[in-house]
Amino acid sequence: RLDAAAADTETLLAHNLADIVGTITLFIAMLVMMFVFDWRMGAACLLAAVISIAAMFSMMGGKNARIMAEYQAAQDRITKAGTEYVRGIPVVKIFQQTVYSFKAFQQAIEDYSNKSEYYQANVCRIPQSINLTFTEGAFVFLVPAALFLAPGVLASGDFAGFVTNFAFYAVFSAIISTALAKIMFAASGMMLASTALGRINQVMCAPELKKPEHPQKPRDGRVEFEDVSFTYNGAETPALSHVSFTVEPGRTVALVGPSGGGKTTAASLIPRFWDVTSGMVKVGGADVRQIDPHVLMEQIAFVFQNSRLFKASILENVRASRPNATRGEVRAALMAAQCGDILEKLPKGIDTQLGSEGTYLSGGEQQRIALARAILKDAPIVVLDEATAFADPENEALIQKAFTTLTKGRTVIMIAHRLSTVVGADKILVLEGGRVVEQGSHRELVETGGLYARMWADYNQSVQWKITSEEEAK
Repeated sequence: RLDAAAADTETLLAHNLADIVGTITLFIAMLVMMFVFDWRMGAACLLAAVISIAAMFSMMGGKNARIMAEYQAAQDRITKAGTEYVRGIPVVKIFQQTVYSFKAFQQAIEDYSNKSEYYQANVCRIPQSINLTFTEGAFVFLVPAALFLAPGVLASGDFAGFVTNFAFYAVFSAIISTALAKIMFAASGMMLASTALGRINQVMCAPELKKPEHPQKPRDGRVEFEDVSFTYNGAETPALSHVSFTVEPGRTVALVGPSGGGKTTAASLIPRFWDVTSGMVKVGGADVRQIDPHVLMEQIAFVFQNSRLFKASILENVRASRPNATRGEVRAALMAAQCGDILEKLPKGIDTQLGSEGTYLSGGEQQRIALARAILKDAPIVVLDEATAFADPENEALIQKAFTTLTKGRTVIMIAHRLSTVVGADKILVLEGGRVVEQGSHRELVETGGLYARMWADYNQSVQWKITSEEEAK
């Protein structure tokens, strides 16, 4: 949203402001010049400007301002839908979902087309026709004014001065259309920027994270969910419903289950990415809502499935978790995260700038850098959200080695779809539909024969899949 709104605000700041200053100066000078030589002819020219401004106000003011805002919103939607469609073309083509994926883009196009056609035909057509007619034909108002003044001029004998004034105002009337066009474009630019700032303000005015008046401090790395329920804004069904479990310090609990079961939601409630709808999430015996946000975040290292790196050096990327860390501490964290091969191949090693001069890392390599960041933070609680999701087999093996260092002696909440990564967990929670339907060790759950046992059987079957020729199949 910020990116889309930047173009409209940039246009106002870099281009429209200068035009607005010039337009105001021109308009004031135009008003002065209208009444310098003959105020009556000036008034005749001014009449065209008054009609033009009234026409422009009818297009952009009052209830039509709301229609203009809807038109701009439709334009914003078509931009986002078009970007999403183009970026998703490879996936769309692979899975033959062209018709379905195009549907949202088509709806955005049709909505924009309808809004644009309505705004131009029902709002702008008549006022703009009047505006252009009178501004381009302002000279017409001078003719009746000259005829009205002619008898007095002939009686006074100042015919030459009258002709000179008439010629001046005839030429001057042509400037009116240019000045008013600039006013209209300046007003349009300000309206576009105002709409863009409104969209930005929706983000900036989002409610801040509430801080406790009397903050508590966690005693240890114990994590507790007590009858937790959570529903996303606008959703009808809860993402989590009456979830309760405990992770003791130094132990590992894995959250598994079908997609949409609430695994990531549960993990995200620990660092207060959201606050629970009901129930309580505790860290070290204290409700996370009663812990100072900075203190809470110091207790948790969160490794996402799609970790992002900054356009900065590897040193600064890792040091983001602990800004006062030394180069030696950063390098040790990188070695613990199995990043030695990455540093060896980069031109400046730990000081190599990422995202510039063609230096980019694969998804698995980025994940290892993110793990180094988490290791350096040295937090007592570690949340791993599908940390090996985008890694190839080689990178996954290295990431698993890094997990050994990262999770040693820490409280670990692990989210995984690859069940092989959770076999050694102290406890496995199976979430389905936002509820904990099973819990226990890997062996206990397999012997129970429930949802986890079926998932484990499906997983083992999938890892044995292979592509064979027709002859081998026979």
